[in-house]
Amino acid sequence: MTSNYRINYALRAHKRDPFIEWIKAMLMTPFVLHAKPIPPTDDDLNESGDEPYTMDANVSRYCEILESIEGMINEHISKTKKGLPDQSRLARLVPSVSTFHTSLPLKESFLLANTKHSIAARRFVPPSFNDIRRILNTAQIIAIASGLKLITL
Repeated sequence: MTSNYRINYALRAHKRDPFIEWIKAMLMTPFVLHAKPIPPTDDDLNESGDEPYTMDANVSRYCEILESIEGMINEHISKTKKGLPDQSRLARLVPSVSTFHTSLPLKESFLLANTKHSIAARRFVPPSFNDIRRILNTAQIIAIASGLKLITL
């Protein structure tokens, strides 16, 4: 016998973070338009026969989008320091966005997440809410890692 809570929990629309949902919508473009990864050609091989590290076209598209979001975050930080947070592009696109205390290296954290989870190589599963949350969390850790001496959880 199941409880009413379990039945209602499955039917209830859960609260989502609008900033993460906006990033998810931005990352849908390379997924939808360029979902088929380009295989390496013979021109990509060097003299030793090894494949050099070249950024896949799909990975570079994701990185371009995340770099532009990094720029919007940095602009939002500077406008917030001036006392004009409502005038940033990010605040106009995502009105519920709050204050950022550090700049977030989203491209670097995406590349780390992509090596582990192959986000850019997926053909049938777009970047999920949890993927983007993981990228944001990793970016925050990268941003504050140089100044940390101890973390306890």
